[in-house]
Amino acid sequence: MNLENARQRIRWITIAVLIGTAILLTVLDNTGNINTALAFIRNPMTLILNWTSAQTNTIADALAGPRDLQEAQTQIAELQAQLDALERENETLRELQGEYQTLLDLVNRARQTPDIRRATATVIGYDPSPAVRSLIIDKGSNDGIVVGMPVESARGLVGQVFRTTADSSQVVLISDNASAIPVRFGNSRDTGLMRGGAVGSAAAVEWVDLQYQLEVGEVVFTSGLGGKFPQNIPIGRVAEVDRNEAELFQRAIIQPAVDFDALEIVFVITDFQPIDTTIFESPTDN
Repeated sequence: MNLENARQRIRWITIAVLIGTAILLTVLDNTGNINTALAFIRNPMTLILNWTSAQTNTIADALAGPRDLQEAQTQIAELQAQLDALERENETLRELQGEYQTLLDLVNRARQTPDIRRATATVIGYDPSPAVRSLIIDKGSNDGIVVGMPVESARGLVGQVFRTTADSSQVVLISDNASAIPVRFGNSRDTGLMRGGAVGSAAAVEWVDLQYQLEVGEVVFTSGLGGKFPQNIPIGRVAEVDRNEAELFQRAIIQPAVDFDALEIVFVITDFQPIDTTIFESPTDN
């Protein structure tokens, strides 16, 4: 209210000054002193008009300020909402890209060995027990899955079917402590037996002859010996070589090719029949 009164007062003062000036100019014009009068009042009038304009601008700015601030806050909120939407969209696109890459890798893996029949399965859970490293897939006996079938991903060997139900199966991972897989080194061509590590330990190939020069980074494949797995499935790479010239054998620590904690889709090799070699492990009774 005080602000409005000030504006009204300024307006009436300005009108009064203008009327008074007009009357004065008329009188002076009749007496012939108009130029002198104009020179006398020009500067004061200029100051008055400039002051009036400045006060008017100040009042206008004071009135417009809150509106501008509110509009700026509204724009900031709208931009933040758009940014949040873009971030959600980018996250969705990244997930879709990851799924697409996984499927593409699986297709490429299947093309590499077209003679092998596979059933695609989704990982639906992990065994919480630290004693057994295994996962659960959504395919079971109703889908033709049987105990002993090898399981692989796009990157390499995952494990072997250990137990089945009608609609799901338990797969023991190659990193499990009880796992024993005949392997072959890609460069040296030597063979050995890879055993899974205990909890907190890495898988390793033991009893490798010293005559073979194992190299860090060397790829390790299934050898096919023992009849449990097809040959030439990637398992991982040599991460470390434990070699002592005073001993007869060396040891290789293996970094699995598969990230078991990130598995979503796997292949079950359905046309491979494991060979039972246990009959050769003990003498035949006569």
